[in-house]
Amino acid sequence: MGTPKLVSLNELPAGSLAIVFRIDGNPELKRKMLEMGLVPGTELLIQRKAPLNDPISVSFRGYELSLRVYEAESIQVRKIGFGGCDGNCKTCWGCH
Repeated sequence: MGTPKLVSLNELPAGSLAIVFRIDGNPELKRKMLEMGLVPGTELLIQRKAPLNDPISVSFRGYELSLRVYEAESIQVRKIGFGGCDGNCKTCWGCH
């Protein structure tokens, strides 16, 4: 098998489950993301996205975090599934 397909966190729709693979970007932004707990191997759920995709709300380790698009672009993830939403819920605003 090859390397897993990685995408930026901001590319996934609400309801997606993913695992953080790495954080790119400038060292200050990378440190900030790591301090907030977005370390490689962390499983997260994209809860919802604002109408223009900014901010993006994700949940992991029992709490919810809002990220700006430029922050989400720096987080490389591997999609592992879908959180069970049928696209008609109020949590994700039916955005898939």
